[in-house]
Amino acid sequence: MTSKKIQARLLLAVLLCLSFFIGTGQVSASQANFSVNTIIPENQIDKSKTYFNLKMGPDQRQFITTTLKNETEKAITVEVSINSAKTNVNGLIEYGNNTIKKDASLAYPLDTLMTGPTSVVIPAHESKDAIFQITMPSQPFDGIILGGLTFQQKSSEVIQDASKAGTSVQNEYAYAVAVVLRETDMPIFPNLNLLTVKPGQENYRNVIHATIQNDQAAILSDVKVDAEIYAKDGKKPVYTSSKNDLQVAPNSSWVYPISLENTKMEPGTYTLRMTVSGTSANKSKTWTFSKTFKIAEKEARELNKSAVDVKANTNAKSTNWLLIAVICLIILVVILILLFLLKNKREKQSVDTNSHD
Repeated sequence: MTSKKIQARLLLAVLLCLSFFIGTGQVSASQANFSVNTIIPENQIDKSKTYFNLKMGPDQRQFITTTLKNETEKAITVEVSINSAKTNVNGLIEYGNNTIKKDASLAYPLDTLMTGPTSVVIPAHESKDAIFQITMPSQPFDGIILGGLTFQQKSSEVIQDASKAGTSVQNEYAYAVAVVLRETDMPIFPNLNLLTVKPGQENYRNVIHATIQNDQAAILSDVKVDAEIYAKDGKKPVYTSSKNDLQVAPNSSWVYPISLENTKMEPGTYTLRMTVSGTSANKSKTWTFSKTFKIAEKEARELNKSAVDVKANTNAKSTNWLLIAVICLIILVVILILLFLLKNKREKQSVDTNSHD
C-alpha cells in the first residue's frame, strides 16, 4: 500500500469520526391568514391607541367591535377567547389565553364582564365583525380592569394546510387586543407581597419559585428584581438572580423563577432575600422580602431525575470521554502509519544497500 493511499484512508476515517458530531436543521416560516382591526368607540380615553381603553360607569353596558379580515382563498374559522391579564414567568403581562392561575385579589375577571362569540367563520377575501358586550360591576371601583381578546385560526385548519403543503411544520399565530376598563381617575398604587417560596421546574430545569402578588388594580412597570438564596447559616448566596425592565399586571400573582444554574438541587433549609422595585403613575417604590423555606430530600431527588440540565451535565461527561477515546484512536492510527512508513523506508534502504554490494 502506497503512502498516498494510506493518507487518503486516514482522512476518510477522521471525516467519519467528525460526522457523528454534526447535525442539520430546518427552518420554515409563513404569515397569518387573517387580520384584526378595532373600531374605537366614543368613550375611548386615548383615541390614538388601537386597543380598547374605556371609561364607563357602574352597571353600564356597552358593545365593542373588532373586524376580522380573511386574507386567503378559502373560508377560515377564527377562535376567540376573553382573558384577564396575568403576569408570566418572564415578567411580562400576558393578555392571551393561558394556564396561569387567577389571583385571589382579582374581584372582576374580564371574562365575567364580557360576552361575545367563541368562533367566527370568515368567507374567502371577506371581513366579519366580532361584537362583544361589556357589563360593568354594579359596585363602584377604583383602578383598572385589564385583560385581552385573543383571535387564532382553528388548529385543525392550520394542520390541514401544512400537510397539503407537504410540511410537518405548523406555524400558529394569535392576535391579542388589550382591553382596559375604569370608572374613576383615582390613582391606585400597586402593592407587592411575597406569598410562597418553593422548589420547582421551568422547561424541565430546576429553579426556586418565588410567588409575588400584586393585590392592587394597577400595573407596576420598570420592575427590577434582585434575589439571593442562602443556605442555613451561610454567609454567601448559593444562588442569585437579577432582572429588570419587567411588568406586573393588576391583581395578579407572579411566579418568579430563580435558576439553579445547571447544578443539582440539594435538600436543606434556605433563606430567600429579595428586593423588588417598580414605578406606577410616575411614582417609585421598593419592597424588601425575606423568607425561609425547605427542600425535602425526596423532593430534590425527584426534581433532579427529571431535570434536563442535570442529565445534560451527565451526558456531557460521557460525550467528553467518547471524544477523548476517538482522539486517542486517531493518534494511535497515525503512529501506526508512521511506524509502517518508517519500516518500509528502512527495508527499502536495506535492499538498496545489498544491491550495491
